[in-house]
Order: sequence, then structure tokens, then C-alpha cells
Amino acid sequence: MTRVSQFTDYSAAQPAAAIPKLAPPEVIPLARVELERFLALVETLTPADLNQPTDCTLWSVKDIIAHQASHVFGLTRFGEFMDQFNPLRARAYTARGMNGLDAANQRQIDLRAQWSLAQLIAEMRDHREASFAGRQRFPALLRRVTIPVPGSNLRVSLGDLIDNIYTRDMWMHRADICRATGREMVQTADHDGRIVALVVRELDRTLNASLNGQSVLYRLTGPAGGAWLVGGNNPPEATITMDGLEFNRLASGRVSAQQVLDQGLAQIEGRRELAESALRQTVVLY
Repeated sequence: MTRVSQFTDYSAAQPAAAIPKLAPPEVIPLARVELERFLALVETLTPADLNQPTDCTLWSVKDIIAHQASHVFGLTRFGEFMDQFNPLRARAYTARGMNGLDAANQRQIDLRAQWSLAQLIAEMRDHREASFAGRQRFPALLRRVTIPVPGSNLRVSLGDLIDNIYTRDMWMHRADICRATGREMVQTADHDGRIVALVVRELDRTLNASLNGQSVLYRLTGPAGGAWLVGGNNPPEATITMDGLEFNRLASGRVSAQQVLDQGLAQIEGRRELAESALRQTVVLY
């Protein structure tokens, strides 16, 4: 069996399992920087930009901004957070076939449908400190409660949702807006690289069982990229090289593994069938 190690240098790769989990002292600084970058981006948008379609096929650029504004406001108070996911309030959307999460998100966007960009920006700016404080006050007992992830067998704790995934979601939607409006996304290794590393950490936990001890080297290019061994510490039997943003589009479901392969968005070395299998299972909650 030919291993990638015979023709690719993987000495700089790190085991994905060794990526440290998000620590409590990181939560607010990471969220604060992401909100600052998100606001800096949306403040440059023109009226024409707001109507552009995005990778989130039901949402325009303005819809994405409204979605993020609702998340900022929703974390200001525990009652507000719970109200966003009130199934009775979302009933009109679930009756149309939406799952609970999609219904909650769409309802918040529709509530802000008549708001201007300035109003959406003001909601985020005016409530950001209360939102950060609300994350820290979230009841410890409820942090341990897990909820199912629609469309998968995954479950996520409420603590991970508000500490990690909300920030990742804003980061990914910042990428959506940049892609839709032709802007370059601001990325740095310390901030964006940490967010991407946490995605790889979760992917490793997802793929571990299916890889059966085999390792795949994910080599992600760009300012937030890196090289990680997913699935184990053995020499990799396949390597996948992708742009870091394209990797996150794949992991978030914005592009399928088949589209990645058909469009040449990933370069594969070593055991192609193993790499393609890993690509099809590259799914993480955003």
C-alpha cells in the first residue's frame, strides 16, 4: 500500500487530536475580534451589495446581516436566547417544512426585514457588550444540555453552541458576504487560524471511527491554514490540499464533496478512495 509519506513531506503536520479545545479565557476575545471584523466589513457595503445572493441559498447579504444581528441581541439575556428558539413562535415556519433551527433563524430575519443596514449595524454595536456578558452568565447547568443537530446524528451542548459555534457562524457568514460582494476576507493566523483549527479538531472527532486508524493529511492553504493529520498519528495514506476558505465551505455544507472534486477545489495525493471518502464526511456544525 502506497502511503503519502513516501512522496509528500508531512513533518510539519500536527495531529488534529492534539488541537486544544476552546478554553474559557479565549471565548470573549475570539468573539470580540470576530464581531469587530464583521462590523468593519458590513460598514463598507453599498445598497447594491445588500441584495446579492449568497452561498446560503435562501438568504441575501442583508439577510445574513440580520441573522447575525439577531444572534448578538439574542445573547443579551437568557430569556431572549430561549425565545428565539420558541417552537410555538416558529410554528408558521415548521409548518412549511423547516426544521427547528432553520425556522428560528428565518423568523429572526423576517422580524428585521424592514430594517435598514444602519439599524442592523446599530443593533450589533449597541448590544455587543451585553451580548458578551450574556455568554458568560449563561446558566452552567444548561450549558451541559445537548440538543440534536438537524439533518445529522450529531448533538451539541448549549455551552459549545454559544461559546464556539456562534463565533464560527459569524466567521463563516463574513466569508459568505465577502464571496458574494467580491471583497477579500481579512484573515490572520492568530484569530482566523484558531477558528479553522477548532473546525479541524471537530472534524477529527467525527472521522476517527470511519478512518479505522488510517490518517489523512489535510493541508489547508491561506492565512488561516495549516497542516493536520486527521484520524490518527500514523503516516498519512492520503493528502488533501485545499484553500482554507474552500475547506470551510465544504465543512459547512455550502459546497458538496462532489462539487469540490468536479471543480478541482482539492488536490489529492495517495489513496484517492480514502481521500474522497474523507471529503464526503467533512461536515461540521456552523
